[in-house]
Amino acid sequence: MFPLFLLDHHMTARELGFWNGVIAMAFSICGSSLGGVLLAQCSIGTLMRRVFVMRTVSMVFQSSLLTILDPSPLMKGMAVLSMSVQHFLGGLITTLTFTTMMHCTQRADESVQATHYSFLATLEVLGKLLFSALAGFMVDWLGYQVAFLFFLTLSAGTALHVWTATLTGALREQPLKQPLKQPLKQPLKQPQ
Repeated sequence: MFPLFLLDHHMTARELGFWNGVIAMAFSICGSSLGGVLLAQCSIGTLMRRVFVMRTVSMVFQSSLLTILDPSPLMKGMAVLSMSVQHFLGGLITTLTFTTMMHCTQRADESVQATHYSFLATLEVLGKLLFSALAGFMVDWLGYQVAFLFFLTLSAGTALHVWTATLTGALREQPLKQPLKQPLKQPLKQPQ
């Protein structure tokens, strides 16, 4: 919805097409790629907590831009920065989401794992489509500021849920098993 706000107030369709369609998508791809690299180095729970909190902070920044209606170059720059960060974090979240779905699928019975993963992927896409369909209606009905406050609340609630689920819930990481300690061998007593 932010690109539509920019189209209404700050940018031409050509500018928006370039920044949101080309540059921001490049940031999304970079975020997805970095997600794979980071998953090899960090635990998924820690990474999810950090990325979802960063996404919420980024949403606060983006929502604050809705109050600036002056089409200045500084505003355009902040808007492009905001879109780029959102797409970058969205790419990271996509990688983390699909990795989590793969981990969940591995817990399912082997005979239904492919169906399980396909079902989870379908739910992920349906969630995006449903929200996209309703978001435009909400903005028309409530206005940009109120709708974005609602979206920000949803984002914060998601970050809180992910934080809780990765620390105490179903996504909690299992501690690594400690290797068994070998009992110390008693030194042989030497005959006296």
